[in-house]
Amino acid sequence: MKHRFFSALLSGLLAFFLFQNSLHAQTSPQTSSAPAAPKTVEEISVLINQYCSACHKVPPPNVLPKDSWPRVIKLMAELSQTRFGHEFISAEHVRDITALYYGSSSKTLPVLPYIEDPGKSLKFAASTVKEKSSLPLILDINAVDLGRGKGTEFLVCDGERKQVLLLSHTREGWQETPLADIDIPIRTQVIDYDGDGLLDIVVADLGIYPLTNDLKGKVLLLRQQASGEFIKETLITGLGRTTDIQVLDLDQDGDLDMAVAVFGGGAGEIFWLENLGKDQHRKHQLLQLSGALNISAGDLNGDGKVDLVSLVAQEHEMIVSFINQGKGVFKTEVLAQAPHPMFGSTAMALVDLDGDKDLDIVFTNGDAFDTQEDPKPYHGVQWLENLGKLKFNYHNIGRFYGAASVAVGDLDRDGDLDLVVGSWVNYWDDPKRRSLIWYENNGKQIFTPRPIANQPAGIVTLALEDVTGDGRLDIIAGSFRMDLFTKQLFKEQEVKDQSTKKPNKDAAAEQKANDPDSSPKHRILLLENRSLRQPPTH
Repeated sequence: MKHRFFSALLSGLLAFFLFQNSLHAQTSPQTSSAPAAPKTVEEISVLINQYCSACHKVPPPNVLPKDSWPRVIKLMAELSQTRFGHEFISAEHVRDITALYYGSSSKTLPVLPYIEDPGKSLKFAASTVKEKSSLPLILDINAVDLGRGKGTEFLVCDGERKQVLLLSHTREGWQETPLADIDIPIRTQVIDYDGDGLLDIVVADLGIYPLTNDLKGKVLLLRQQASGEFIKETLITGLGRTTDIQVLDLDQDGDLDMAVAVFGGGAGEIFWLENLGKDQHRKHQLLQLSGALNISAGDLNGDGKVDLVSLVAQEHEMIVSFINQGKGVFKTEVLAQAPHPMFGSTAMALVDLDGDKDLDIVFTNGDAFDTQEDPKPYHGVQWLENLGKLKFNYHNIGRFYGAASVAVGDLDRDGDLDLVVGSWVNYWDDPKRRSLIWYENNGKQIFTPRPIANQPAGIVTLALEDVTGDGRLDIIAGSFRMDLFTKQLFKEQEVKDQSTKKPNKDAAAEQKANDPDSSPKHRILLLENRSLRQPPTH
Protein backbone atom coordinates (compact mmCIF):
# COMPACT_ATOMS: atom_id res chain seq x y z
CA MET A 1 0.00 0.00 0.00
CA LYS A 2 2.28 2.76 -1.21
CA HIS A 3 2.23 5.26 -4.05
CA ARG A 4 -0.50 3.43 -5.98
CA PHE A 5 -2.97 5.05 -3.58
CA PHE A 6 -2.08 8.65 -4.40
CA SER A 7 -4.30 9.14 -7.46
CA ALA A 8 -7.57 8.59 -5.62
CA LEU A 9 -6.34 9.65 -2.21
CA LEU A 10 -6.43 13.42 -2.60
CA SER A 11 -10.11 13.81 -3.34
CA GLY A 12 -11.07 10.79 -1.26
CA LEU A 13 -9.35 11.99 1.89
CA LEU A 14 -10.89 15.42 1.55
CA ALA A 15 -14.40 14.03 1.08
CA PHE A 16 -14.09 11.62 3.96
CA PHE A 17 -12.61 14.09 6.42
CA LEU A 18 -15.26 16.71 5.55
CA PHE A 19 -17.93 14.11 6.27
CA GLN A 20 -16.18 12.95 9.47
CA ASN A 21 -15.64 16.47 10.77
CA SER A 22 -19.24 17.43 10.02
CA LEU A 23 -20.52 14.42 11.91
CA HIS A 24 -18.11 15.07 14.79
CA ALA A 25 -19.24 18.69 15.07
CA GLN A 26 -22.88 17.62 15.34
CA THR A 27 -22.40 14.87 17.91
CA SER A 28 -19.38 15.78 20.04
CA PRO A 29 -18.93 18.50 22.66
CA GLN A 30 -16.37 21.20 21.94
CA THR A 31 -12.99 20.62 23.57
CA SER A 32 -9.85 22.65 23.69
CA SER A 33 -7.57 19.82 22.57
CA ALA A 34 -6.08 20.21 19.11
CA PRO A 35 -6.84 17.53 16.48
CA ALA A 36 -4.12 15.03 15.65
CA ALA A 37 -1.83 16.03 12.83
CA PRO A 38 -2.67 14.34 9.51
CA LYS A 39 -0.48 11.45 8.45
CA THR A 40 1.10 10.65 5.13
CA VAL A 41 0.12 7.66 3.04
CA GLU A 42 3.40 5.98 3.97
CA GLU A 43 2.71 6.46 7.68
CA ILE A 44 -0.81 5.06 7.40
CA SER A 45 0.47 2.13 5.32
CA VAL A 46 2.81 1.22 8.17
CA LEU A 47 -0.16 1.24 10.56
CA ILE A 48 -2.23 -0.94 8.23
CA ASN A 49 0.54 -3.51 7.97
CA GLN A 50 1.07 -3.40 11.71
CA TYR A 51 -2.56 -4.00 12.61
CA CYS A 52 -3.87 -6.16 9.75
CA SER A 53 -0.94 -8.56 9.59
CA ALA A 54 -1.50 -9.45 13.23
CA CYS A 55 -4.46 -11.55 12.09
CA HIS A 56 -4.46 -11.90 8.29
CA LYS A 57 -3.11 -10.66 5.00
CA VAL A 58 -3.57 -6.95 4.28
CA PRO A 59 -6.64 -6.48 2.04
CA PRO A 60 -6.28 -4.17 -0.97
CA PRO A 61 -8.85 -1.34 -1.20
CA ASN A 62 -10.34 -2.64 -4.46
CA VAL A 63 -12.00 -5.69 -2.85
CA LEU A 64 -14.89 -3.59 -1.48
CA PRO A 65 -16.79 -0.52 -2.72
CA LYS A 66 -15.86 2.83 -1.20
CA ASP A 67 -18.89 3.29 1.07
CA SER A 68 -18.40 -0.11 2.72
CA TRP A 69 -14.94 0.53 4.14
CA PRO A 70 -15.87 2.79 7.11
CA ARG A 71 -18.25 0.17 8.52
CA VAL A 72 -15.93 -2.77 7.80
CA ILE A 73 -12.88 -1.15 9.39
CA LYS A 74 -14.93 -0.19 12.44
CA LEU A 75 -16.07 -3.81 12.68
CA MET A 76 -12.49 -5.07 12.39
CA ALA A 77 -11.41 -2.74 15.20
CA GLU A 78 -14.22 -4.04 17.41
CA LEU A 79 -13.37 -7.67 16.63
CA SER A 80 -9.71 -7.11 17.42
CA GLN A 81 -10.65 -5.51 20.72
CA THR A 82 -12.76 -8.57 21.56
CA ARG A 83 -9.98 -10.96 20.53
CA PHE A 84 -7.17 -9.24 22.45
CA GLY A 85 -9.23 -8.09 25.42
CA HIS A 86 -8.28 -4.43 25.09
CA GLU A 87 -8.30 -1.59 22.57
CA PHE A 88 -6.01 -2.79 19.80
CA ILE A 89 -6.51 0.05 17.29
CA SER A 90 -6.92 3.57 18.64
CA ALA A 91 -9.75 5.77 17.42
CA GLU A 92 -7.22 8.05 15.74
CA HIS A 93 -5.69 5.16 13.80
CA VAL A 94 -9.13 3.82 12.85
CA ARG A 95 -9.86 7.26 11.40
CA ASP A 96 -6.58 7.34 9.44
CA ILE A 97 -6.90 3.80 8.08
CA THR A 98 -10.52 4.40 7.10
CA ALA A 99 -9.56 7.58 5.28
CA LEU A 100 -6.91 5.80 3.23
CA TYR A 101 -9.19 2.90 2.24
CA TYR A 102 -12.10 5.23 1.52
CA GLY A 103 -9.94 7.46 -0.65
CA SER A 104 -8.23 4.58 -2.47
CA SER A 105 -11.24 2.49 -3.44
CA SER A 106 -13.80 2.83 -6.21
CA LYS A 107 -17.43 3.72 -5.69
CA THR A 108 -18.53 0.40 -7.19
CA LEU A 109 -16.88 -2.92 -7.99
CA PRO A 110 -16.51 -4.21 -11.56
CA VAL A 111 -19.48 -6.19 -12.90
CA LEU A 112 -19.03 -9.73 -14.19
CA PRO A 113 -20.38 -10.45 -17.68
CA TYR A 114 -23.43 -12.64 -18.14
CA ILE A 115 -22.90 -16.32 -18.87
CA GLU A 116 -24.82 -16.71 -22.11
CA ASP A 117 -26.15 -19.83 -23.83
CA PRO A 118 -24.18 -20.42 -27.08
CA GLY A 119 -26.97 -22.62 -28.44
CA LYS A 120 -24.81 -25.74 -28.65
CA SER A 121 -24.57 -26.35 -24.93
CA LEU A 122 -26.10 -29.27 -23.04
CA LYS A 123 -29.80 -29.12 -22.31
CA PHE A 124 -31.23 -29.85 -18.88
CA ALA A 125 -34.85 -30.46 -17.92
CA ALA A 126 -35.62 -29.26 -14.38
CA SER A 127 -38.16 -30.86 -12.06
CA THR A 128 -38.92 -30.41 -8.37
CA VAL A 129 -38.00 -33.25 -6.04
CA LYS A 130 -40.67 -33.67 -3.35
CA GLU A 131 -42.12 -30.72 -1.43
CA LYS A 132 -41.15 -27.09 -1.77
CA SER A 133 -40.42 -24.85 1.21
CA SER A 134 -40.81 -21.20 2.18
CA LEU A 135 -37.26 -21.28 3.57
CA PRO A 136 -35.08 -23.99 1.96
CA LEU A 137 -32.06 -24.88 4.10
CA ILE A 138 -30.52 -27.90 2.37
CA LEU A 139 -26.94 -28.21 3.58
CA ASP A 140 -25.71 -31.36 1.87
CA ILE A 141 -26.75 -34.01 -0.67
CA ASN A 142 -24.64 -37.16 -0.72
CA ALA A 143 -25.07 -39.91 -3.35
CA VAL A 144 -24.69 -43.26 -1.52
CA ASP A 145 -25.34 -46.99 -1.75
CA LEU A 146 -26.46 -48.29 1.64
CA GLY A 147 -26.00 -51.90 0.57
CA ARG A 148 -29.69 -52.76 0.63
CA GLY A 149 -30.07 -53.66 -3.02
CA LYS A 150 -31.67 -50.33 -3.93
CA GLY A 151 -28.71 -48.87 -5.82
CA THR A 152 -27.86 -45.19 -5.51
CA GLU A 153 -29.89 -43.13 -3.06
CA PHE A 154 -29.26 -39.67 -1.63
CA LEU A 155 -28.66 -38.64 1.95
CA VAL A 156 -30.03 -35.14 2.47
CA CYS A 157 -29.04 -32.85 5.34
CA ASP A 158 -32.05 -30.58 5.85
CA GLY A 159 -31.39 -27.68 8.22
CA GLU A 160 -34.97 -26.42 8.06
CA ARG A 161 -36.55 -29.71 9.10
CA LYS A 162 -33.58 -30.57 11.34
CA GLN A 163 -33.39 -34.03 9.82
CA VAL A 164 -31.23 -36.41 7.84
CA LEU A 165 -33.45 -37.71 5.04
CA LEU A 166 -33.06 -40.59 2.58
CA LEU A 167 -34.12 -39.64 -0.94
CA SER A 168 -34.89 -42.56 -3.28
CA HIS A 169 -35.90 -42.58 -6.94
CA THR A 170 -38.33 -45.38 -7.83
CA ARG A 171 -40.74 -46.16 -10.64
CA GLU A 172 -43.44 -44.45 -8.60
CA GLY A 173 -41.36 -41.30 -8.29
CA TRP A 174 -39.33 -39.80 -5.48
CA GLN A 175 -39.60 -41.05 -1.91
CA GLU A 176 -38.25 -39.06 1.03
CA THR A 177 -37.75 -40.95 4.29
CA PRO A 178 -36.66 -39.25 7.54
CA LEU A 179 -33.84 -41.21 9.18
CA ALA A 180 -33.07 -39.10 12.25
CA ASP A 181 -33.79 -35.77 13.93
CA ILE A 182 -30.55 -33.77 14.21
CA ASP A 183 -30.17 -30.07 15.01
CA ILE A 184 -28.18 -28.95 11.95
CA PRO A 185 -26.87 -31.95 9.99
CA ILE A 186 -24.20 -30.72 7.60
CA ARG A 187 -22.24 -33.74 6.33
CA THR A 188 -22.69 -37.52 6.12
CA GLN A 189 -20.40 -40.46 5.47
CA VAL A 190 -21.49 -44.05 4.85
CA ILE A 191 -19.25 -46.74 6.37
CA ASP A 192 -19.55 -50.01 8.30
CA TYR A 193 -18.63 -48.35 11.57
CA ASP A 194 -19.06 -51.35 13.85
CA GLY A 195 -17.93 -54.13 11.49
CA ASP A 196 -21.23 -56.01 11.50
CA GLY A 197 -21.56 -56.08 7.71
CA LEU A 198 -24.22 -53.36 7.63
CA LEU A 199 -23.44 -49.86 6.36
CA ASP A 200 -23.95 -47.12 8.94
CA ILE A 201 -24.08 -43.33 8.58
CA VAL A 202 -21.78 -40.93 10.45
CA VAL A 203 -23.16 -37.38 10.66
CA ALA A 204 -21.50 -34.05 11.45
CA ASP A 205 -23.90 -31.74 13.32
CA LEU A 206 -23.09 -28.02 13.06
CA GLY A 207 -25.11 -27.52 16.23
CA ILE A 208 -25.79 -23.80 15.92
CA TYR A 209 -25.84 -21.29 13.05
CA PRO A 210 -24.43 -18.06 14.60
CA LEU A 211 -20.65 -17.60 14.88
CA THR A 212 -20.38 -18.18 18.62
CA ASN A 213 -18.10 -20.20 20.87
CA ASP A 214 -21.04 -22.26 22.17
CA LEU A 215 -20.08 -25.93 22.15
CA LYS A 216 -23.14 -27.26 20.34
CA GLY A 217 -21.41 -29.28 17.62
CA LYS A 218 -21.63 -33.06 17.61
CA VAL A 219 -20.71 -36.19 15.70
CA LEU A 220 -23.49 -38.77 15.55
CA LEU A 221 -23.85 -42.34 14.32
CA LEU A 222 -26.92 -43.72 12.60
CA ARG A 223 -26.35 -47.43 13.19
CA GLN A 224 -28.12 -49.61 10.63
CA GLN A 225 -30.15 -52.52 11.94
CA ALA A 226 -30.90 -55.80 10.17
CA SER A 227 -34.43 -54.47 9.64
CA GLY A 228 -33.06 -51.54 7.61
CA GLU A 229 -33.88 -49.03 10.35
CA PHE A 230 -31.27 -46.64 11.76
CA ILE A 231 -30.68 -46.02 15.47
CA LYS A 232 -29.16 -42.67 16.42
CA GLU A 233 -26.21 -42.58 18.82
CA THR A 234 -23.93 -39.75 19.92
CA LEU A 235 -20.23 -40.34 19.28
CA ILE A 236 -18.78 -36.94 20.23
CA THR A 237 -20.40 -33.95 21.90
CA GLY A 238 -19.27 -30.59 23.28
CA LEU A 239 -17.61 -29.44 20.05
CA GLY A 240 -17.67 -26.04 18.36
CA ARG A 241 -19.63 -25.66 15.13
CA THR A 242 -18.70 -28.96 13.45
CA THR A 243 -18.52 -29.03 9.65
CA ASP A 244 -17.10 -32.37 8.49
CA ILE A 245 -15.93 -35.84 9.47
CA GLN A 246 -13.88 -38.60 7.89
CA VAL A 247 -13.91 -42.12 9.35
CA LEU A 248 -10.94 -44.18 8.12
CA ASP A 249 -7.76 -45.92 9.25
CA LEU A 250 -5.32 -43.06 9.70
CA ASP A 251 -2.52 -44.87 11.53
CA GLN A 252 -2.49 -48.10 9.50
CA ASP A 253 -3.30 -50.34 12.47
CA GLY A 254 -6.36 -51.98 10.97
CA ASP A 255 -9.14 -50.13 12.82
CA LEU A 256 -11.23 -47.04 12.10
CA ASP A 257 -10.10 -43.65 13.36
CA MET A 258 -11.88 -40.33 12.84
CA ALA A 259 -10.82 -36.90 11.55
CA VAL A 260 -13.03 -33.94 12.50
CA ALA A 261 -13.24 -30.36 11.18
CA VAL A 262 -14.64 -27.79 13.62
CA PHE A 263 -15.32 -24.38 12.07
CA GLY A 264 -16.11 -22.98 15.50
CA GLY A 265 -16.92 -19.33 16.17
CA GLY A 266 -14.05 -17.31 17.58
CA ALA A 267 -12.09 -20.55 17.94
CA GLY A 268 -12.11 -23.79 15.97
CA GLU A 269 -9.94 -26.83 15.36
CA ILE A 270 -9.06 -29.83 13.22
CA PHE A 271 -8.20 -33.03 15.05
CA TRP A 272 -8.21 -36.79 14.72
CA LEU A 273 -9.26 -39.46 17.17
CA GLU A 274 -7.07 -42.53 17.40
CA ASN A 275 -9.08 -45.70 17.94
CA LEU A 276 -7.72 -47.47 21.02
CA GLY A 277 -10.35 -50.21 20.97
CA LYS A 278 -13.31 -50.87 23.28
CA ASP A 279 -14.85 -47.50 22.35
CA GLN A 280 -11.81 -45.61 23.66
CA HIS A 281 -10.11 -42.84 21.65
CA ARG A 282 -7.11 -40.56 22.00
CA LYS A 283 -7.37 -37.02 20.60
CA HIS A 284 -4.58 -35.63 18.41
CA GLN A 285 -4.67 -31.92 17.53
CA LEU A 286 -3.82 -31.07 13.92
CA LEU A 287 -4.71 -27.36 13.74
CA GLN A 288 -6.20 -24.94 16.23
CA LEU A 289 -7.94 -22.04 14.51
CA SER A 290 -11.41 -21.15 13.27
CA GLY A 291 -12.81 -21.55 9.77
CA ALA A 292 -12.33 -25.21 8.74
CA LEU A 293 -14.95 -25.90 6.07
CA ASN A 294 -14.14 -29.56 5.47
CA ILE A 295 -11.74 -32.42 6.01
CA SER A 296 -11.03 -34.49 2.89
CA ALA A 297 -8.94 -37.65 2.63
CA GLY A 298 -6.62 -38.73 -0.18
CA ASP A 299 -3.02 -39.64 -1.00
CA LEU A 300 -1.56 -36.31 -2.11
CA ASN A 301 2.06 -37.37 -2.49
CA GLY A 302 1.62 -40.90 -3.82
CA ASP A 303 3.32 -42.68 -0.93
CA GLY A 304 0.41 -45.02 -0.26
CA LYS A 305 -0.66 -43.32 2.99
CA VAL A 306 -3.86 -41.33 3.39
CA ASP A 307 -3.36 -37.58 3.86
CA LEU A 308 -5.93 -35.00 4.97
CA VAL A 309 -6.78 -31.66 3.34
CA SER A 310 -8.92 -28.78 4.60
CA LEU A 311 -10.16 -25.54 3.06
CA VAL A 312 -10.03 -22.95 5.83
CA ALA A 313 -12.08 -19.74 5.59
CA GLN A 314 -12.44 -16.74 7.92
CA GLU A 315 -9.37 -14.52 7.96
CA HIS A 316 -7.06 -17.40 7.02
CA GLU A 317 -8.42 -18.27 3.53
CA MET A 318 -6.04 -21.14 2.84
CA ILE A 319 -5.79 -24.77 1.83
CA VAL A 320 -3.87 -26.74 4.42
CA SER A 321 -2.79 -30.38 4.23
CA PHE A 322 -1.78 -32.86 6.89
CA ILE A 323 0.71 -35.23 5.31
CA ASN A 324 0.69 -38.71 6.79
CA GLN A 325 4.19 -39.65 7.96
CA GLY A 326 3.05 -43.04 9.23
CA LYS A 327 2.25 -44.37 12.71
CA GLY A 328 -0.22 -41.57 13.39
CA VAL A 329 2.20 -38.70 12.74
CA PHE A 330 1.09 -35.85 10.42
CA LYS A 331 3.07 -32.93 9.02
CA THR A 332 1.19 -29.67 8.36
CA GLU A 333 1.73 -28.06 4.95
CA VAL A 334 -0.04 -24.91 3.70
CA LEU A 335 -0.59 -25.64 0.00
CA ALA A 336 -2.11 -22.29 -1.04
CA GLN A 337 -3.41 -19.07 0.48
CA ALA A 338 -5.77 -16.50 -0.98
CA PRO A 339 -4.45 -13.00 -1.76
CA HIS A 340 -6.71 -11.29 0.79
CA PRO A 341 -9.04 -12.10 3.72
CA MET A 342 -12.25 -11.15 1.82
CA PHE A 343 -11.73 -14.06 -0.62
CA GLY A 344 -14.70 -16.00 0.78
CA SER A 345 -13.70 -19.67 0.48
CA THR A 346 -16.66 -22.04 0.21
CA ALA A 347 -15.95 -25.59 -1.06
CA MET A 348 -13.25 -27.94 -2.36
CA ALA A 349 -12.87 -31.36 -3.96
CA LEU A 350 -9.94 -33.73 -4.37
CA VAL A 351 -9.97 -35.14 -7.90
CA ASP A 352 -7.54 -36.09 -10.68
CA LEU A 353 -8.73 -33.29 -12.94
CA ASP A 354 -6.01 -33.62 -15.59
CA GLY A 355 -5.87 -37.42 -15.73
CA ASP A 356 -2.19 -37.75 -14.75
CA LYS A 357 -2.84 -40.21 -11.90
CA ASP A 358 -2.46 -37.84 -8.96
CA LEU A 359 -4.93 -35.81 -6.91
CA ASP A 360 -5.52 -32.17 -7.81
CA ILE A 361 -7.63 -29.72 -5.80
CA VAL A 362 -10.65 -27.86 -7.17
CA PHE A 363 -12.01 -25.11 -4.93
CA THR A 364 -14.54 -22.27 -4.95
CA ASN A 365 -14.84 -18.88 -3.31
CA GLY A 366 -18.15 -17.05 -3.06
CA ASP A 367 -18.97 -16.25 0.55
CA ALA A 368 -20.07 -12.66 1.19
CA PHE A 369 -22.10 -13.06 4.37
CA ASP A 370 -19.47 -11.74 6.75
CA THR A 371 -18.71 -8.05 6.20
CA GLN A 372 -20.31 -6.90 2.94
CA GLU A 373 -23.00 -9.05 1.30
CA ASP A 374 -22.86 -7.96 -2.35
CA PRO A 375 -21.63 -10.49 -4.95
CA LYS A 376 -17.95 -9.95 -5.67
CA PRO A 377 -16.22 -9.99 -9.09
CA TYR A 378 -13.37 -12.06 -7.62
CA HIS A 379 -15.73 -14.92 -6.67
CA GLY A 380 -15.28 -18.05 -8.75
CA VAL A 381 -13.62 -21.42 -9.33
CA GLN A 382 -9.99 -22.47 -9.55
CA TRP A 383 -7.81 -25.56 -9.28
CA LEU A 384 -4.40 -26.52 -7.98
CA GLU A 385 -2.50 -28.82 -10.32
CA ASN A 386 -0.50 -31.44 -8.44
CA LEU A 387 3.08 -31.27 -9.77
CA GLY A 388 4.41 -33.87 -7.33
CA LYS A 389 6.46 -33.52 -4.14
CA LEU A 390 3.66 -31.38 -2.65
CA LYS A 391 4.13 -28.66 -5.24
CA PHE A 392 0.96 -27.22 -6.77
CA ASN A 393 0.33 -24.83 -9.64
CA TYR A 394 -2.66 -22.45 -9.48
CA HIS A 395 -5.06 -22.25 -12.46
CA ASN A 396 -8.05 -19.96 -12.80
CA ILE A 397 -11.18 -21.67 -14.14
CA GLY A 398 -13.62 -18.76 -14.14
CA ARG A 399 -15.23 -15.96 -12.16
CA PHE A 400 -18.78 -16.62 -10.98
CA TYR A 401 -20.76 -14.66 -8.39
CA GLY A 402 -21.26 -16.49 -5.11
CA ALA A 403 -19.63 -19.78 -6.15
CA ALA A 404 -20.53 -22.07 -3.24
CA SER A 405 -20.41 -25.66 -4.45
CA VAL A 406 -18.61 -27.72 -7.07
CA ALA A 407 -19.15 -31.23 -8.45
CA VAL A 408 -16.88 -32.95 -10.97
CA GLY A 409 -17.88 -35.39 -13.73
CA ASP A 410 -17.99 -35.98 -17.49
CA LEU A 411 -21.26 -34.22 -18.30
CA ASP A 412 -20.90 -34.26 -22.09
CA ARG A 413 -19.38 -37.77 -22.29
CA ASP A 414 -16.30 -36.69 -24.23
CA GLY A 415 -13.81 -38.42 -21.96
CA ASP A 416 -12.67 -35.51 -19.74
CA LEU A 417 -13.93 -34.03 -16.49
CA ASP A 418 -16.25 -31.04 -16.47
CA LEU A 419 -17.41 -28.99 -13.47
CA VAL A 420 -20.84 -28.04 -12.17
CA VAL A 421 -20.92 -24.97 -9.88
CA GLY A 422 -23.73 -23.51 -7.79
CA SER A 423 -24.14 -19.94 -6.51
CA TRP A 424 -25.55 -18.75 -3.19
CA VAL A 425 -24.77 -15.01 -3.45
CA ASN A 426 -26.01 -13.34 -6.60
CA TYR A 427 -28.21 -10.63 -8.09
CA TRP A 428 -31.31 -12.79 -7.83
CA ASP A 429 -33.60 -10.08 -9.22
CA ASP A 430 -31.69 -10.19 -12.52
CA PRO A 431 -33.08 -13.06 -14.64
CA LYS A 432 -29.83 -13.27 -16.60
CA ARG A 433 -27.81 -14.19 -13.52
CA ARG A 434 -27.31 -17.92 -13.03
CA SER A 435 -27.64 -20.02 -9.91
CA LEU A 436 -26.15 -23.06 -11.65
CA ILE A 437 -23.57 -23.33 -14.44
CA TRP A 438 -21.18 -25.90 -15.82
CA TYR A 439 -17.65 -25.49 -17.11
CA GLU A 440 -16.92 -27.48 -20.25
CA ASN A 441 -13.42 -28.98 -20.35
CA ASN A 442 -11.79 -29.01 -23.80
CA GLY A 443 -9.57 -31.93 -22.76
CA LYS A 444 -6.63 -29.66 -21.94
CA GLN A 445 -8.15 -28.18 -18.79
CA ILE A 446 -9.29 -25.04 -20.56
CA PHE A 447 -12.80 -24.43 -19.31
CA THR A 448 -15.72 -22.59 -20.92
CA PRO A 449 -18.69 -21.54 -18.75
CA ARG A 450 -22.15 -22.70 -19.87
CA PRO A 451 -25.47 -21.76 -18.26
CA ILE A 452 -27.79 -24.34 -16.72
CA ALA A 453 -30.40 -22.54 -14.60
CA ASN A 454 -31.21 -19.29 -12.79
CA GLN A 455 -33.45 -21.04 -10.25
CA PRO A 456 -33.49 -22.14 -7.51
CA ALA A 457 -31.41 -19.47 -5.86
CA GLY A 458 -28.79 -20.34 -3.30
CA ILE A 459 -27.43 -23.69 -4.52
CA VAL A 460 -24.89 -24.86 -1.94
CA THR A 461 -24.81 -28.60 -2.54
CA LEU A 462 -24.65 -30.77 -5.67
CA ALA A 463 -24.54 -34.44 -6.58
CA LEU A 464 -23.89 -35.84 -10.05
CA GLU A 465 -25.52 -39.20 -10.76
CA ASP A 466 -27.26 -40.97 -13.63
CA VAL A 467 -30.70 -40.81 -12.04
CA THR A 468 -32.68 -41.65 -15.19
CA GLY A 469 -30.51 -44.59 -16.30
CA ASP A 470 -29.72 -43.25 -19.78
CA GLY A 471 -25.94 -43.15 -19.32
CA ARG A 472 -25.77 -39.39 -18.78
CA LEU A 473 -24.91 -37.63 -15.52
CA ASP A 474 -27.86 -35.74 -14.08
CA ILE A 475 -27.67 -33.10 -11.34
CA ILE A 476 -29.33 -33.15 -7.95
CA ALA A 477 -29.15 -29.64 -6.47
CA GLY A 478 -30.05 -28.43 -2.99
CA SER A 479 -30.95 -24.85 -2.11
CA PHE A 480 -29.92 -23.01 1.05
CA ARG A 481 -31.45 -19.52 1.05
CA MET A 482 -28.99 -17.68 3.25
CA ASP A 483 -30.39 -14.37 1.99
CA LEU A 484 -33.88 -15.24 3.26
CA PHE A 485 -32.52 -16.88 6.39
CA THR A 486 -30.73 -13.73 7.53
CA LYS A 487 -33.86 -11.69 6.78
CA GLN A 488 -35.90 -14.06 8.93
CA LEU A 489 -33.48 -13.73 11.83
CA PHE A 490 -33.77 -9.94 11.69
CA LYS A 491 -37.56 -10.11 11.45
CA GLU A 492 -37.80 -12.50 14.38
CA GLN A 493 -35.70 -10.11 16.44
CA GLU A 494 -37.98 -7.22 15.45
CA VAL A 495 -41.05 -9.21 16.47
CA LYS A 496 -39.34 -10.07 19.75
CA ASP A 497 -38.50 -6.42 20.40
CA GLN A 498 -42.05 -5.34 19.56
CA SER A 499 -43.56 -7.99 21.81
CA THR A 500 -41.72 -6.57 24.82
CA LYS A 501 -43.45 -3.24 24.22
CA LYS A 502 -46.90 -4.49 23.24
CA PRO A 503 -47.64 -8.22 23.60
CA ASN A 504 -49.01 -9.74 20.40
CA LYS A 505 -48.68 -13.52 20.20
CA ASP A 506 -49.87 -13.53 16.59
CA ALA A 507 -47.29 -10.98 15.37
CA ALA A 508 -44.94 -13.56 13.84
CA ALA A 509 -47.76 -15.41 12.09
CA GLU A 510 -49.20 -12.16 10.71
CA GLN A 511 -45.80 -11.09 9.48
CA LYS A 512 -45.21 -14.42 7.70
CA ALA A 513 -48.65 -14.31 6.07
CA ASN A 514 -47.91 -10.85 4.65
CA ASP A 515 -44.36 -11.67 3.62
CA PRO A 516 -43.81 -12.25 -0.14
CA ASP A 517 -40.66 -14.23 0.74
CA SER A 518 -42.83 -16.92 2.36
CA SER A 519 -44.04 -18.33 -0.99
CA PRO A 520 -43.03 -21.97 -1.69
CA LYS A 521 -39.57 -22.38 -3.22
CA HIS A 522 -37.53 -25.26 -4.60
CA ARG A 523 -35.51 -27.02 -1.92
CA ILE A 524 -34.26 -29.95 -4.04
CA LEU A 525 -34.19 -29.99 -7.83
CA LEU A 526 -33.42 -32.68 -10.42
CA LEU A 527 -31.81 -31.36 -13.60
CA GLU A 528 -32.03 -34.17 -16.13
CA ASN A 529 -29.23 -34.19 -18.67
CA ARG A 530 -30.83 -34.19 -22.15
CA SER A 531 -27.53 -34.14 -24.05
CA LEU A 532 -27.71 -35.61 -27.56
CA ARG A 533 -23.95 -36.03 -27.80
CA GLN A 534 -22.94 -39.65 -28.33
CA PRO A 535 -20.35 -41.33 -26.12
CA PRO A 536 -16.83 -41.53 -27.54
CA THR A 537 -15.97 -44.59 -29.64
CA HIS A 538 -12.91 -46.65 -28.79
